[in-house]
Amino acid sequence: MPEVSAYCPGCGRAVESESESNAFVPDVAPLGRYALAAAIAYATFIPPLVFLLIPALRNIRFIRFHSLQSLLFALATLALAGATRLMFAGFSVFSFLLAWLVFGLIVLATVFLWIVVVVKAALGDAYELPVIGRFAARLAVRG
Repeated sequence: MPEVSAYCPGCGRAVESESESNAFVPDVAPLGRYALAAAIAYATFIPPLVFLLIPALRNIRFIRFHSLQSLLFALATLALAGATRLMFAGFSVFSFLLAWLVFGLIVLATVFLWIVVVVKAALGDAYELPVIGRFAARLAVRG
């Protein structure tokens, strides 16, 4: 295996040990085996709750990570929606067009980020969002 490889091309495991790496390494399984469940976890807040309540699925670290990240992403989106509403009220005092522009950009960015996370989960990748992902990874490892 080349020295510059971060992951084994055969099994997908990280070359360095988990103690050396801070990155989340998903369970090694056939790539598509849990990918659909991980992608479904981002549909609403109900599938991740169900996945976390069913013991057989809760024990799979890959599904647990995406379920936790999905719930945290939903909470962050709700907080962002509240902040956007306040910003919309503030910007509409100065310019109604500017308020709609900022609102539209925030909605587009959130939808784009949601699509990226769903696609990454469907591909079998444990993609971590900047703050939420690290917290979800720590919770998934503890679980």
